[in-house]
Amino acid sequence: MSSEQEIFDKCGRTYNPNDVIFHEGDLGNEMFIIQSGKVKISKQLKDGVEKTLVILGPGDFFGEMAVIDKDVRSANAVALDASRLIALDEEVFEMHMQTNPKIVKKILKNLTSRLRESNQQIANLMIKDSNRLVANTILLVVHKHGEEGANGITMDIPFTVAELSKMCGLDSPKTQEIVDKLIKAKVVRLSGETIVVTSLDNLEKFIKFLEMKEQFGE
Repeated sequence: MSSEQEIFDKCGRTYNPNDVIFHEGDLGNEMFIIQSGKVKISKQLKDGVEKTLVILGPGDFFGEMAVIDKDVRSANAVALDASRLIALDEEVFEMHMQTNPKIVKKILKNLTSRLRESNQQIANLMIKDSNRLVANTILLVVHKHGEEGANGITMDIPFTVAELSKMCGLDSPKTQEIVDKLIKAKVVRLSGETIVVTSLDNLEKFIKFLEMKEQFGE
């Protein structure tokens, strides 16, 4: 039996697609490491719109902040597909922090990466033009989750208009309207409900055009 399986037998949990792992505001006494599957971290905005913060995959971990500062959960965590997670409580977490410097280094690296992504998201959400907000969000997703193939760039996460809306904090009809513009400009196409980027070059040119339009007016 592998040590990985032994750890899962002791601390592992399985989740089905759309299972809630925890809600924003819950008391947190565990952190989670993703062994397989994907987990969406999201936050509820004041107007009731759900904002997707990040989608995590195997090897990523989350929920450590509530364990460190003993505060409530700052976001929601939901399994996107069948997922296997390792749950570490405060005692085990602190033991690893004291005895395993690699864990400390990985947590610091993870927090730095999340801070950088948060800064990008904040800058993105400050964009007033909805067209540029949507296009720029697609570009960020491409850089993080894009996989180039013969028929364009697909994402290793669910990437529908509905999911894009949550990432942008816009309603679905508005996002669909902008995606239709991007389809007409041959920047993206729909494969079923999934958004595929047909040309990264055209996407970057489209964003540049919108930036210039915003800077110099109509």
